[in-house]
Amino acid sequence: MLVSRWTAFIEIYVKVILSILFVIGAMLLLQSSLNHLKLRALVAEATSSRLQISAAAIEAAIVRADALGFAIDEMSGLQALVDREQSRDPSIAQILIVSPIGSSILSSGLQEIPGSERDEVMRRVLASGDSITRLDVGPRLYTGRLLYDSSDAVMGAVILTSPTETFIDQARLAFHRMTNAYLIIFGMISVLIVPFIIFQFSAVRHAYQALVTDADAVLGHQPEDAETLRAAIDAGADAYAAAEAEFEAIMSDDPQQASERPA
Repeated sequence: MLVSRWTAFIEIYVKVILSILFVIGAMLLLQSSLNHLKLRALVAEATSSRLQISAAAIEAAIVRADALGFAIDEMSGLQALVDREQSRDPSIAQILIVSPIGSSILSSGLQEIPGSERDEVMRRVLASGDSITRLDVGPRLYTGRLLYDSSDAVMGAVILTSPTETFIDQARLAFHRMTNAYLIIFGMISVLIVPFIIFQFSAVRHAYQALVTDADAVLGHQPEDAETLRAAIDAGADAYAAAEAEFEAIMSDDPQQASERPA
């Protein structure tokens, strides 16, 4: 009896612990999946912010030349500046300066914007209305910066292209580190949840033991009551059998003998 009770307790504890660990594991898995999606966007944003340093340097040189009355295509030394900024950061595949209608004015780097992406990039950079833009198309990240003249009119834009593989590795490394941290957290919870559940369910266990003890105390009198009831049933059966035998004996007597009997 005692062994069966402890087996029931252990089964309850195991089910509760497994249920809690399943819920926690599902939550951590969902959070890890969401972080995997967020990490790419966060790393792309950080990369774009870093590329804006080069775009700002080019913009400053163009604004100074514009203040002196020079157009972008008339600036001397601009090509050297763009080439220097492109070689300074290995993650920059191309620097492109375009007119307000999207025509190329000056470029640096061997990689060109693919025709399938060019229209989307130009709409995002020139037609969005934002001074600083970012567009992640999958294999490439485009960072744009509008150029304004002295009358605050758009005179073009600087577009920097960077392969996404340069920051996907960083996102993947951060994701692996985060996954390892989640595994450590899950392991710590698994170790701490066992004594926690035992402590929290101790009141239930004591209450169950008290109920079982009271039930055993009540049921402990049942054998004596059962023996008394069984004896009474046997006595009743014997009395019934004796009465039935006597009745049969009376009925089996000769009717003549029955008539000679005194009234």
